[in-house]
Amino acid sequence: MRTGINQQERTFAQRRAKLIKSIKGEAVLFASSPQAHLSRDQHYAYRANTDILYLTGIEEPEIFLLLLGSSSGVRSVLFCRERDAVQELWQGERIGLKRAKRLFQVDEVRDIANFEKDFRELVKPFDSLHYALGSNSRSDKFILDLLKTHVGPRAGAPSTLKDSRLITAAMRFVKDKEEILSLRHAGNITAQALIRIAPVLKHAKSELHAAKQLETIFAELGSQHTGFQTIVASGKNATELHHLPTLQPLWKNEPVLIDCGATYHGYSGDITRVFAVQGGFSAATKEIYQLVYGALEAGKKQVRPGSSLAAVHKAAVSHLVSGLVSLKILKGSESSIIESGRFKPYFPHRIGHWLGLDVHDASPLYEKRPGIVDSAWEKPLVPGNALTVEPGLYFHELDERVPKRFRGIGIRLEDSLLVNSSGSEILSKGISSKLDDVLEMVNGY
Repeated sequence: MRTGINQQERTFAQRRAKLIKSIKGEAVLFASSPQAHLSRDQHYAYRANTDILYLTGIEEPEIFLLLLGSSSGVRSVLFCRERDAVQELWQGERIGLKRAKRLFQVDEVRDIANFEKDFRELVKPFDSLHYALGSNSRSDKFILDLLKTHVGPRAGAPSTLKDSRLITAAMRFVKDKEEILSLRHAGNITAQALIRIAPVLKHAKSELHAAKQLETIFAELGSQHTGFQTIVASGKNATELHHLPTLQPLWKNEPVLIDCGATYHGYSGDITRVFAVQGGFSAATKEIYQLVYGALEAGKKQVRPGSSLAAVHKAAVSHLVSGLVSLKILKGSESSIIESGRFKPYFPHRIGHWLGLDVHDASPLYEKRPGIVDSAWEKPLVPGNALTVEPGLYFHELDERVPKRFRGIGIRLEDSLLVNSSGSEILSKGISSKLDDVLEMVNGY
């Protein structure tokens, strides 16, 4: 049995109550992630849908949560599996209906085996249903079959379908006290694991071996999952942004980039550091490292209330372009390079992303100008926003536009931050990104 985040149930009940207030006269359905089939009788390790996790803390599969914006009567219904001794012998203990009613502050708990029949009855009074198509193939088919007819709206069923993620993205955008505690701990686990892995990299047999060692430390420190697939990229492999570790040995005289995140109570850390396996960095690598480090610091200074991810990006790009011109990698005025985007082959991604239950966390849509709706890229930051700042420079080994001494170098540095009333808190503060410090870490300080 898995009951998810170790928070008091009242936190989840408060979130559900807040959501119900926002859907007066409407209904919203959240579906758990399906179990993904790997091969034959094997499945991928199960990970809960993060909206279900946010509203219930339940990590068990086959969960539906129905919230009803009514002024009286039933407002919350949890559908889950009943206990089954045979299945539990093989797959582990289930919550079961009786225990779910006792554990979770919902009005009703019902057997998921009866979901389709019960759902039809429960949503009859509501014209609008909020549901995220694509979240679960079983509920997707049922919802579409319920709403569509060849002749017109179906009597006794909602006639309007809205995306439930529009509601939860806005709620999850500003972290509450419990979320902040979990994000801090996830950041600390990630930082401490990186410090511990640095001096043993010289003994790692491969990128994959190093990644598994790091993830073992995550588990030792109390992390159940990784927030994403750990990136360990040695030498020129670091010019591939999402390089997954292989049995490639670590090049002893080349830098190794590690981008990783431990989770705690579902919330993800996200830190990137670059280490010298042995022998230090070359002069060219140090130049690029210091340039990226400067961009990291420039970006972090912009993380404060009223700023935006767009402003953070602008500050980091300005610093990177100035450095690229100084190193004669790019030619021309800084303003023309930025306006034309000529820096993008070397810094092709945005400066960061939101952070939370998803490593690339949910964010609300933002109306910049009347009728122009976009992501929250330009939305003013407020206390409680969690985000990353991760500048990088990547020079492919065959790129003849780049001076030869820089070819094959990939450097990315990343910190996680929380916006607060006075500016920001560095969630990844447990590990330095200064050049001298990361060079010393391989000696085990």
